[in-house]
Amino acid sequence: MKVGVIRARIGEIELSDLLRALEANRANAVVTVRCEDVIGRVHLRDGQLLYASTDPGPHLGEYLVRLEYLTLEQTQELVLRQERENPGTPLGQLALRMGLLEPGDLREALNAQVMEALATLLAQRTGDILAEAISENASQVVLPEMLDTSAVLFEAARRLDEWRRGKVRPEAVLRVVSDPTRHALSTEAWSVLELVDGLKRARSIALESDLPETQVYHLLYELQSRGLLGEAEIRPTDPLILVVAESSLVRRLLLVTLERSRYRVVMPHDPDSARRMLEHHKPQAVILQVRDLAERVRQLRASPDGRFVPVWAVAEEPPRGFWVRSARVGHIPKPFSEEDLLDALSGIKRKV
Repeated sequence: MKVGVIRARIGEIELSDLLRALEANRANAVVTVRCEDVIGRVHLRDGQLLYASTDPGPHLGEYLVRLEYLTLEQTQELVLRQERENPGTPLGQLALRMGLLEPGDLREALNAQVMEALATLLAQRTGDILAEAISENASQVVLPEMLDTSAVLFEAARRLDEWRRGKVRPEAVLRVVSDPTRHALSTEAWSVLELVDGLKRARSIALESDLPETQVYHLLYELQSRGLLGEAEIRPTDPLILVVAESSLVRRLLLVTLERSRYRVVMPHDPDSARRMLEHHKPQAVILQVRDLAERVRQLRASPDGRFVPVWAVAEEPPRGFWVRSARVGHIPKPFSEEDLLDALSGIKRKV
């Protein structure tokens, strides 16, 4: 069934109610949710859930890396091939076609992303909702099997309710303070506990895990509440990196890779916020993945806070020209590996 255009504010209509109504009417639709800090999209075919995503938020390619189904390099190479040879072909379908993934692996990664995206959108209290009809022939990211909308909404709401019971701060540094073997813990709790070392911030632990970020903060809260974890007495100061990337996937892969190695990451959404972050946060390095590299570097070096900060460009080819040397711009190859990133940043000193 086709639907007309539906516009509403969150509160006038609840996202979950709208999705269930579209499900009941077997609608082909895309629902866009615009809030102050996040934009989300939910795709439905015959009322069944095809796909959901948020920006900012995890990318499918990120989950494929976090679940260890693909490497950093494989994921980026897939995107390059997608752009050059297969425009419009969903990333997951391309990976299946090339034999890099099994259907069950793709389904697990997509399920994880869809569930996290829906939980994020259901948590929003203000914003605008727009539902529009889509063509039955429109290209979509397709799950091996479409998801039951009501069942997914129920599970996302259950998780959201659980997460709201308590979370640690992303910057919290925790250590194990009692014997966990004396407690009955879930598999997920054990997987998170194994990553706690008294040095990593909660965000680094969350992005090293294959669980949704908010779920990890909740599990850490539960472990702390039960007396298994306590605040670390000494908190190392992790270096701060400012990342500006036009590709949402590259942005998320940089975030995950850097956070796993105990670098703090800030990601501005426009040039103005980049200038503000540069001024207020005083990052120890800047990583750029942009088309107008020379202009961005010129703006950066013109700022008092950006005059001397180390800068690296993520690009397939090293930037060329006299300005590159005078502006002191380093190069990180694209596709990049974890080793490429960490080698580039190896000169940055950590403070305790």
